[in-house]
Amino acid sequence: MKTIFSLLASGALLAACQSAPAPTTVHLQGQLVDMGTTEVTMRYDGAASLVGDSRDILLHTDADGRFDTTLTITEPTYYTISRNTLYLTPGDDLTLRITQDNRRAVFSGQGASVNTYMKRRLFPKGGSFLAGGSNLRDGFAQTKALVDSLAAVRRAQLDTLSGATEEFKRLEGARITADVVNSYMCYPAYASLRGENMSEAGRDSFFLSLKDELTAAYQSLADDKLLDVAVVRDVMGGVVEPDSPLFEEIAGAVNISPRMKELYTAVGQAEKLRGEVDETLVADARALAGSLANRDFADELTALIDQASKLLKGQPAIDFTFTDVDGATHRLSDFRGKALYLDFWATWCGPCMQESPFFHKLAAKFEGKDVTFISLSTDTDRDAWLKLVNSKKESLPSYNTVDETIRSGWAIHYIPRFVLIDKDFRIVDAYAPRPSEPEAEEAINALLK
Repeated sequence: MKTIFSLLASGALLAACQSAPAPTTVHLQGQLVDMGTTEVTMRYDGAASLVGDSRDILLHTDADGRFDTTLTITEPTYYTISRNTLYLTPGDDLTLRITQDNRRAVFSGQGASVNTYMKRRLFPKGGSFLAGGSNLRDGFAQTKALVDSLAAVRRAQLDTLSGATEEFKRLEGARITADVVNSYMCYPAYASLRGENMSEAGRDSFFLSLKDELTAAYQSLADDKLLDVAVVRDVMGGVVEPDSPLFEEIAGAVNISPRMKELYTAVGQAEKLRGEVDETLVADARALAGSLANRDFADELTALIDQASKLLKGQPAIDFTFTDVDGATHRLSDFRGKALYLDFWATWCGPCMQESPFFHKLAAKFEGKDVTFISLSTDTDRDAWLKLVNSKKESLPSYNTVDETIRSGWAIHYIPRFVLIDKDFRIVDAYAPRPSEPEAEEAINALLK
């Protein structure tokens, strides 16, 4: 009888274990340092993030950047905070301290191992293993040897990483492959900065010499799940939408899935909406969103369309806050009653610095007229902004904004960006001409008539 009871008890315990629900939450706590704001965006970094940002999460911190929150997620997901990339898995209980320098991040708790590994993620815009050109050697052969050796070291680190699932290793292995491809692809541009100028024929010959290696790499990356890795999305665009006969040939040898093709179709429409907005573009985007087979892409495009619709000509201007050099807070609506020409910029933005003299020259030209020029730094490093403003000593007031509304409302995804608003606080052009362009003066003159 005792044996039967034990078997029954064991069976009940086994059934209970089998029926235990899988975790669906992640607990995050810790400190976000020097973010410039107490509302920090944790950006979703999966495949659909290339289309839109409705899956982003806003983290609310105290004045010291400390926070404690629980997220609901059903599968492992990549996110970014500033330059830090996180890999969160349901069931994680993670304590972190991160800054805008990803190398200084500190993690502990469930999920710490893989996120500590992610600290060393490379940046595609810096040429991946080229590290902004600092890893260039004399000629491509030597540079390639260095890139390949650095990739081998990274793979060895990944292979021996404890606490990582096979799926994580597969994704991160693909990231290494894509970083190598990106390094090769970026070589001509970085080499030209060092004086190794290639003719168009020279570049064609360079890429042709890598044809077999690139084809094999692209084929290994042609996997829908791998689109959740940012640099994979970056490099795969070159074969999904090839811009040269060579890459058309490579693309013909790569099995590109319907989902992958649909992603870049949706991205193309999204990029149009991020550069300008009118009724025709909105209508075209809605038609495309309705035809997409992948619900995540359709949802992101629809959210982007809804955002863009609020920026159409004649829509009410979206209010937000900013501070002056003395720390006093202002609202955009405080300037209602005059036409407004806004300049969104940052100290680290080269093109912004190039436009700045034109902005101030245009402001001087309209001095005394019924238009206000508002210079809006988007720097999260307030000290860097103040240092630049104080060094220039310009007569036009400068302001700093870290209000999330400039992104969620005004869709400021890139800078410099210029906006024109009428005296009734309605949008005239959410993507107004740059001050260096004659059209800017023409648009302001037309508004003042």
